[in-house]
Amino acid sequence: MLARGCLFALAMLLLPQHAVALPPAASALLPSGWSFLNDPSPLLSSQEKARASVGHTDFSARPVMQAVPYATGLWLPLGEMTPVAAFQNGRRLLIVAAGRHVIDTAGLTNVAPFEGVSARIMADMTAISILCPEGSSPLIRPVGHGWTVSFGRQSTASPDVMLLGQDEGALTFTPPREDGALFVITFRDPDSGRRLLLGLSRSGSVSGDLIRRGAGFEVRPSLMGLVIAADADAIELRQNGKQFFLDRVGPSGTPLLAGGKVAAYGASDAGVALAGSPPEGLRESVRRAQIAAAMASAGQRFDARIRLAQAAARLANGALVSQVLQVALEDQPEGSTRKDVRRLRQISAVLNGRADPSLLSEEEGATPEDQFWRGMVRAQLPITGEGPDVDVQRTRTARLIAAGLPSVSGYSQPLRHRLLPVAAEWVARYGTAKDRGVLLSLPSVPETVLARALAAAETHALDARGQLETLTHDPSPMMWPVASEAALRFDLEKDASSAKAIGERVDGLMPAFRMVGREREARLLSIDAFIKGKEWRAAQQGVQDGQAVYGKAGFPGHDRLLVIARGFAEQKDIEAKSALAEVELLKAAMTIEPNDPTLQEYLLKALERRYAVLGLPEAQRTVLRGLLQSQQGPEHQDTMVKLVRLDLDAKDLSAALHDLPAENPADVSVLPGGQPEALEVSLLRAEVAREQHDLPKAAHYLTGRTETQALKMRAQLMEQAKDWAGAVSALKPVIDAAWTGRKEASALSPDLEALVLELAGDASRAHDDITLATLKGQYGSLMERSASAGVFKLLVGESSAKPPAGG
Repeated sequence: MLARGCLFALAMLLLPQHAVALPPAASALLPSGWSFLNDPSPLLSSQEKARASVGHTDFSARPVMQAVPYATGLWLPLGEMTPVAAFQNGRRLLIVAAGRHVIDTAGLTNVAPFEGVSARIMADMTAISILCPEGSSPLIRPVGHGWTVSFGRQSTASPDVMLLGQDEGALTFTPPREDGALFVITFRDPDSGRRLLLGLSRSGSVSGDLIRRGAGFEVRPSLMGLVIAADADAIELRQNGKQFFLDRVGPSGTPLLAGGKVAAYGASDAGVALAGSPPEGLRESVRRAQIAAAMASAGQRFDARIRLAQAAARLANGALVSQVLQVALEDQPEGSTRKDVRRLRQISAVLNGRADPSLLSEEEGATPEDQFWRGMVRAQLPITGEGPDVDVQRTRTARLIAAGLPSVSGYSQPLRHRLLPVAAEWVARYGTAKDRGVLLSLPSVPETVLARALAAAETHALDARGQLETLTHDPSPMMWPVASEAALRFDLEKDASSAKAIGERVDGLMPAFRMVGREREARLLSIDAFIKGKEWRAAQQGVQDGQAVYGKAGFPGHDRLLVIARGFAEQKDIEAKSALAEVELLKAAMTIEPNDPTLQEYLLKALERRYAVLGLPEAQRTVLRGLLQSQQGPEHQDTMVKLVRLDLDAKDLSAALHDLPAENPADVSVLPGGQPEALEVSLLRAEVAREQHDLPKAAHYLTGRTETQALKMRAQLMEQAKDWAGAVSALKPVIDAAWTGRKEASALSPDLEALVLELAGDASRAHDDITLATLKGQYGSLMERSASAGVFKLLVGESSAKPPAGG
């Protein structure tokens, strides 16, 4: 009809005041009701001019219109029987035609709405890009020797759709009319860079119901022809003149769709189409669906309501989806088994943040999109406990979400805006390196900026701290708190600042963390910071506050409680001021895990230390008795010794006798392999007997013991019984052992000096001149330089005064 090389801008309009009046023959060259925008004479062939001149009309004599404010359509001179593939990326309409077509778009610079038009010839194809007006829906049809493009305010469902089928392992797409050769080409998506397999035809489109997603491929909606996004090189598209085949290259036992057989024509695996038009069109779809549901007959009401729920899902209106499903299933409960209903219930649970484990059935398919929604439903379930099991669950959820994360880019803008930030953040936090690779392969859009920064922090990338710092200044109240938490966590792991300061900073930002749903994790971060800074009281208070808010099951504090309690128990420098406050905190902590013996032991030890600092021996004795019930071995003995000494300090002999272990038979120690009683226990038994004024019994407990402490106490008992010779024999080994290591010393230590004086006194009373002479010879010169020189001389006999025997 028009020669190749003619202008692309054969624009047409329906406005009579701007149309050029053409004779009937010339008007017949266009579809009924359409007109050429300008004088078409230069573009017509000689035969067409002859046909148009039947009415003796001189086109050249007509004034040519210089500008037209609005055109309702375009006619693209692409030749007769040329197949095309047309699809939308946002507002951009892409038309790929078979063959090389020289197209000039200069004539459309001032013609609305076709300002954004470009054309490019590539190898054996021609790509045409048209920027669609906001709120409009394009319509493309073959007319004569070309194609027409027009826009409307509402998209009209077209019956001219591809027929979906299955031939063994391949999916088949059959155009509704056989009106020209089919053509297959490979094309690179200019927006995402993904490899597209295009099936060019002159009839048939792919609606949202025909969308399929499998391992390595995705069938996209189209306005004409077939559009396959193929990430795997093993996926191929071919044609046999009547239909397209989507299959794997070469023999393979792996099915194209993990779900096996495709569903019946007209329904997707789940039966829910989530791609959509601009928000204005989505709202209009919801309005129309509401009217249709209200006017539907009883037999059609359930399907009408499900269509309304689907329209609301594309608009990300979770409340409406939930309400519509509730009403629909109350009227027809058996509808809950339908795949589209279950998918809509999953969408409702995710949009409304509701946990529903019944929606996690593995039987709903294994395509990436199916996995994505199962993962998003799992992400709504409350996290309880801590440890490897929780980590495994989180990793599995992240893997499911990552599998279908690319499919979110094909969803409507409102739904994508709701889902993508949450899904991407989950993958960044809990996914494996492979899962994060899926995230990083997505186009960088505002919804994924935060997730990318979190992924960088998880992998300790060099620029991770800088990315997080930039986002901490973002004005969005839903972004800067999350970035701030991640930055503080990063600093804590890298020891970039004081752990105590980090914990206090986290506590100060807690209201912001609560607003973005990160309060629980922020509380745990502050506790970890205080633990690292050995701020045990702040850490313990954080655990108790967290469990008060989330409950013991919802707040993983057990392992942290053990670390904190051990820190309390081993703390050495305890101030009386802080000890008083910590006592109440520790007493409350003992009620958190009453059946954990290790934790209880740490807490009792911590309490006992603080009671000792506060000078509360009665409370200290009560705690020690509690410790004795759970301890064994040397630790049990140490606690018992401390307790009995407190009993003796309190002059409570009955308590001391009760707290001491029962005595063994007298002959146990002499049996083969028998072990003598511990020194501390023997000393305590002797001390209790002495308090009972039974000196022989006290001395009996020390019989045979050669330890310094036992000998000293034996000497004290002998002195108390006025057995001075016995006291001298007990003290001699003690003073000899003490002097052995100090023979070269120039002065006596205070302890050794006191021992020398004590032995000299006992020997003097016992009239043991040999011992006195030995003391004088060994220690005389050293004692002369001490403050006790006069007393020593008096005791060893250097003065005429000598104490009377037995004095």
